[in-house]
Amino acid sequence: MRKEILLLNIIIMLTFILTGCWDARELNTLGINLVMGIDIENDNIIITSEVIKPSALKSESGKGKEITVKYIQGVGKSVFEAIRNATLDFDRKLFVSHTKVYIIGEELAKKGMTDYIDFLQRDQEHRETAYLVVAKGSKAYDVMGISGGIEDIPGNYILRLIENQKYTSKITQITLFEYLRNYYDVGRQPILGVIEKKEKKLANKPEDTIADKSKGAVHEISSEGTAAFHKEKLVGYLNGEETRGLNFIIGKVKDGVIAFPTPITNIDEYSTPTPPSPSEAASISKAINPMSTVEIVKTKTKNDIEIVDGEIMFKTKIDLRGIVGEVIGDLDISKEEGLEVLQNACAKEIKKEVEKAFFKAQKDLKSDIFGFGTLFHRKYPKEWAKIKDNWHDIFQEANLDVEVNVNIVRTGLINVPTKRIKGK
Repeated sequence: MRKEILLLNIIIMLTFILTGCWDARELNTLGINLVMGIDIENDNIIITSEVIKPSALKSESGKGKEITVKYIQGVGKSVFEAIRNATLDFDRKLFVSHTKVYIIGEELAKKGMTDYIDFLQRDQEHRETAYLVVAKGSKAYDVMGISGGIEDIPGNYILRLIENQKYTSKITQITLFEYLRNYYDVGRQPILGVIEKKEKKLANKPEDTIADKSKGAVHEISSEGTAAFHKEKLVGYLNGEETRGLNFIIGKVKDGVIAFPTPITNIDEYSTPTPPSPSEAASISKAINPMSTVEIVKTKTKNDIEIVDGEIMFKTKIDLRGIVGEVIGDLDISKEEGLEVLQNACAKEIKKEVEKAFFKAQKDLKSDIFGFGTLFHRKYPKEWAKIKDNWHDIFQEANLDVEVNVNIVRTGLINVPTKRIKGK
């Protein structure tokens, strides 16, 4: 009993001694960073930081809209030094625990970026859940500060664009942790998301955009596409459709819509008794712009690999459940035959996107960004030990077999197109 009382007293005394924070920092002494750009110029690292201005967030409506962020830069021989050197002309130390996005300049990505992100995973303040993107065709600081949305903070605008991957599947969403995992995987090459500065072509009020006063141009940024790497160096990009093909293979398609040519199978039924000639069918097709759309509900991908007669065959099977979004043309999907034709046309378009992504990576980028090497390693470990050093070359000669099954589960409120083609 005495021992228990003594132990309880010790615990109570320790609670008074050990409580408290030894490394406390007041908010008014920190520069809270949301987005950080990393560039290289003349062998110097340039970091660009988007820092929240607390006074702007507290400002009341009606007193004028104050800019909510400030952009500061630091230059050094390393990323850590550049971050610390930012305090040479900025009155607060950067607080990076709230960094959501790291933007890598294209020049640095081509040079090889892995050595320059060592600090991001070594320092305890940085988060491995932050997104990594490449500034396509520009420096990282060139794409920062541009906002084409309704977010007051440009960094949040960039974050929302990356998170919109779930709506189109034409975006690559990769965190620092996922990049490093792919980098260390000998059977897979890394990929990153993309941020690209583009001139805005749509009409808009000046107050709704950020203008480049020197050129009079209005810009926005786009997150469409994928940056592909071989080892640690950027080797090229995939466009939006190729990115969706990539996401189909790696099983990351959650949502989106597939637009494809409407199969014209009912023209002889709904027009003249005599089927149209090929030239007439082409003119009809051009006149009505027959493109149909299926909205993705759910997808499932199964990848396999086989060795046939000494040649490697990659196999990808994709099952998709979808909803009819629109039918433009003359196709009656109230009948089972018409619905089956529409499903096959949608499957054909998906197969085309997958093959475009594969052949772009295989022939142009020469990089296994799909992880087929990892799949080969798991299925044929003994053979992998013999060929792993030559996988880069073997991947470029392998074949791909794609099987796509589309199951439309709902057709919407109508079963026939709003406007049918009728003969006179």
